[in-house]
Amino acid sequence: MKFNPKTVTLKNRKEVRIRTAEISDAENLLATLKKYISDSAFIPKTSNEIIITVEQERDWISSFIQKDNSLLLVAEFENEIIGNIDLTGNPRIMMQHTAIIGMGMLTDWRNVGLGTEFMKSSIDWAKENPMLELLLLQVYCENISAIYLYKKMGFKENGIVENYFKNGEEYHDNLMMSLVVK
Repeated sequence: MKFNPKTVTLKNRKEVRIRTAEISDAENLLATLKKYISDSAFIPKTSNEIIITVEQERDWISSFIQKDNSLLLVAEFENEIIGNIDLTGNPRIMMQHTAIIGMGMLTDWRNVGLGTEFMKSSIDWAKENPMLELLLLQVYCENISAIYLYKKMGFKENGIVENYFKNGEEYHDNLMMSLVVK
């Protein structure tokens, strides 16, 4: 299902374009991912784990283009990718009505409304998608601003998995959330 690109004005008064990722974005998107993952305390991946090639990134982008229940959006400012959100639809027949959300953005673009715009765009797309009925996400319990955003978008808490994330000797709890879109 197609996503119609849109331009939004954020709280910092900058205009950002949100659009579907294209295979030609692979190199720039990979660079953006590496940067925001290394700058975030709330993405359960270390920069050392990002060892994929540009070709593998192309394949990843292509997988979203090919699946009817999946979506990969990027945000651009002055022709640079500043963040992305993905809805990864489940390939299993009995769970094809579900998708898991993942989102990240460069540090300078946090807390200016980009997350809200990403979520609105993704939820609106999911509501129009005849396959999707349920969106899921996971979030660190300490990530208060993200939890606030998700609740504002209508997500409900489903439960906490204690000690789900482990960084060295430090544990973090994981909150599971969901949103019914049909």
